[in-house]
Amino acid sequence: MFRRAKVFLHQVEQIPFINHALDRHYAKEFASATNVNWFKGVYPDFASAIADAPASKPLGYDNDAPASAEMYRFRMQAISPCDYPVAFWLNRLMEPNQKLLDFGGHVGVLYYALNKYLTFPEPFEWQIYDVPAVIREARKFASENSNSGHLSFIEDLAQAGANDWVLFSGSLQYVDEPLNSIIERLPYRPTYVLINMLPVHPRESYVTLQNISTAFCPYRIYGVGELFEDIQKLNGEVIDEWKNADKECVIPYHPDYSLDHYYGMLVRLKPLH
Repeated sequence: MFRRAKVFLHQVEQIPFINHALDRHYAKEFASATNVNWFKGVYPDFASAIADAPASKPLGYDNDAPASAEMYRFRMQAISPCDYPVAFWLNRLMEPNQKLLDFGGHVGVLYYALNKYLTFPEPFEWQIYDVPAVIREARKFASENSNSGHLSFIEDLAQAGANDWVLFSGSLQYVDEPLNSIIERLPYRPTYVLINMLPVHPRESYVTLQNISTAFCPYRIYGVGELFEDIQKLNGEVIDEWKNADKECVIPYHPDYSLDHYYGMLVRLKPLH
């Protein structure tokens, strides 16, 4: 009985004028909601999502609200289930004298969490790249923590050194630039690209809008075909793939564009000839 009622309710919600009314009501709640991780709308590109963002909060993480740069501290206490593939491959493949670029690594959230479980080879450098507001907080946080010895920080990709690894852990979706373009902009070509917590749709590429409580962010959903095209352009070989079953992207009133899991992969870049 409950299942039939749920199916009927879903069918009613898809009636165009009802769906439109519900979507408008949700948009009002979305504009003012705090302490949430909500998504709204489906857009063809970043510009369209930004144009539809409410004026009630700033856009993106690079803003004057300290809370944006201080988010995710809870994830430093222990690794989440979705972090285990990253921990596995780093533990298996990282070597002394290597360097890892953590693209969009915030204040070093994943580094601090992994530092409790992995023994990093010596020497080893974990370099954080993020927007200026976050990097300022990252440097401040590192100065107050004794276990930040492997960390360094940049806010310009041109400053990146000869990194053996590039890690995208829940960050690639926040940039309006293809994966291959980001890698090609680096001063040095890495050996490994490690992607985790990436929203990937089985057919389409699109953008939604995220309310991270302190700001609104355009949020990119990769189409699986687009992702693998980017990897081919990089002459990359996929070593491993996995699902992040504990992550989902629910876009109310857009069930065909919602995701019940995220995605990760390890890619080895072949030498360019």
